[in-house]
Amino acid sequence: MSTATPATRATVLVLNSGSSSLKYQLVDPATGTALAVGLMERIGQDTGLVKHEAGPRVAKRELPIPDHAAALTIALDLFEEVGPSLADANIVAVGHRVVQGGPLFDAPVVVDDAALSKIEGLSPLAPLHNPANATGIAVGRRLLPDVPHVAVFDTGFFHALPAASATYALAKDVAEKFSVRRYGAHGTSHEFVSKAVAELLGRPLEDLNQIVLHLGNGASASAIKGGSPIDTSMGLTPSRGSSWAPGPVTSTRP
Repeated sequence: MSTATPATRATVLVLNSGSSSLKYQLVDPATGTALAVGLMERIGQDTGLVKHEAGPRVAKRELPIPDHAAALTIALDLFEEVGPSLADANIVAVGHRVVQGGPLFDAPVVVDDAALSKIEGLSPLAPLHNPANATGIAVGRRLLPDVPHVAVFDTGFFHALPAASATYALAKDVAEKFSVRRYGAHGTSHEFVSKAVAELLGRPLEDLNQIVLHLGNGASASAIKGGSPIDTSMGLTPSRGSSWAPGPVTSTRP
């Protein structure tokens, strides 16, 4: 991981605000290289955990992080203390991961007040995630007001699922009133992996039928035909399987 960030090279700051965490990276979009990586945990608890890495330089702290505004302020201070300096990083945009785009967002969007209000309004569909995502965006826009802020939605890739995969067996008026459908999850991962497979195999994406697995703290599967998703294992929420794997997702966790 390089810490050199020439002023002539554009960088993007990426923020992922969770309910009690903040993850961030400073990325060179031309190469995909992470120039710095950070994690804030236990936001809102008595003692928070902080880790900031910039090449061989690593800073770890235990200190109170009362809210996401404090978390991002600490992160910005660490860039200046540990590097690379954001003053010289030529940041051209801040990207935010948002879990739920609902029926409103099928692609990334430059965030203005209206878009932020809509993201907050989708919180009933992702009550543990969207409020924190919206808070991170609001704080980011306040602390870094001179660059565009872009929201990228986990559900965007699955927005165009065929009706046979996206529709639940509910009364149509009820489903429409409460925006109930299969939204999927981890769409940014599934889209990236499917394109990377095509590139690795040297074959057109349109010619491939793929089963893609996202395996991490959360796990999901998707069926992708010619670059377009046709089914996914996550539904309205992560607790329900897909049309081809019905029933609740079981877990070995206690």
